[in-house]
Amino acid sequence: MILSKQAYNEHLTGKYKNQKQREERLEFFDSLQDSIARNGAEALDGFFECIRSAVKKQKAFEFLADYVSFVQKEQPELNALATAINAYCLAEFEASAKESAASHKKDILLIPDNVKIESKHLGALSNSQFVAVFRELQELVIKIYEDIEKSPFVWGYPDFYITEGYYRRVVDFLFAFVLCGAYSDGKLSIDAKKFFANVGIKRHKKPELMIAGFEKMGFAITGFEKKAISFDITYPANPHVVAVLNTYVSELGENALHWSMGRPKWSFSYRLVEDASTQKYETAFLSAMDYASGQLREIQHWLHSEAAKYGFAIDEIEPMEKGCMLYKKGSKRFLLVGETDIDGVPTVFSKVIFRDIFEKEKEKVWELYRKFPDTFRSNCKLCGGKERKCTMRISYEIEGKPHRNCAYESFYFHSPSLEDIENVLRLFIVEYKIT
Repeated sequence: MILSKQAYNEHLTGKYKNQKQREERLEFFDSLQDSIARNGAEALDGFFECIRSAVKKQKAFEFLADYVSFVQKEQPELNALATAINAYCLAEFEASAKESAASHKKDILLIPDNVKIESKHLGALSNSQFVAVFRELQELVIKIYEDIEKSPFVWGYPDFYITEGYYRRVVDFLFAFVLCGAYSDGKLSIDAKKFFANVGIKRHKKPELMIAGFEKMGFAITGFEKKAISFDITYPANPHVVAVLNTYVSELGENALHWSMGRPKWSFSYRLVEDASTQKYETAFLSAMDYASGQLREIQHWLHSEAAKYGFAIDEIEPMEKGCMLYKKGSKRFLLVGETDIDGVPTVFSKVIFRDIFEKEKEKVWELYRKFPDTFRSNCKLCGGKERKCTMRISYEIEGKPHRNCAYESFYFHSPSLEDIENVLRLFIVEYKIT
């Protein structure tokens, strides 16, 4: 199948004034043409296989949408291709929405029976009653995600490629109900103008489908429409569910929308309403560690203690950085250790920039190098490793061999043991003159 680049270029010239955008679309066109020639029926899989950047992937889907529109209007003989592209894209969008819902559902960790709740949150409920209702709220949100997994488009989930934040529809709506409403006797009365202006709501399309979904799951919502002054929400099966939702989100306040500690916060972590006097560690630390592997918890408990010895503590405003607990002392930051998924497997990592210890602690660096050779592999990319001055370049020698590393990419230690982290921290302390 030969696609007409000239015809598509004429279409772009008439539609887009931005030369860079036209060139970008033509590059995607060339990639699609090449993939069709190489991969046949698997052309679209081949088209996307080398695209790693989320931004570029979004632009690729935008190109496909534009190209389909062009074909349907200008080259009807290629309608079979346009139909195939549409079907492929919709399948990808549906899969992304289902995957997102499944992930968010998995992140909800049910509250244990023996949790002591901060007394100010109890209201007319006993501790055991609050725990039971909080669990009911968590289970309700889980059921919502299960329903979304079945038919995400019915809930208004995006039928186009966008960033992960836009899939956080459930929490954005539930939180906005509280942030834009007033609670009384099992009912939330929401200021509609404030609700539709809420930053968490403005980014979502088809809000009426979310409302219909909530109603299907047991909420009673009256007066909702785009021109409404206000609307009300109750949960007839158990009015205390709305009361506990209001308590939870009110405790977060405007911080509910902030990305920091988003995973536990948006997953209804009971740690956020737990009596702080019963917590051995900071709430942020405990809520993050609830999602950690045993290996990371072991390392972080040790690192928490070591940080304290040097006067470092978890930053309340910014408790995490790069997915790692952040310990600070003034402007100084302690060693970062976190966890990421590699091929579906939780993998501990540490990220640190070294510049001076290659001479100061040569033997200790060499010991780490022998265990983590890939960590110290030369990886200059942005400047191409050329001789021109680059402030991000780290040049050093190990066992007589020159290395050049980019500070953006270095140095990552994957799957370190506690002993490895102890060795990395010793070098970190020297590098950053921590006393």
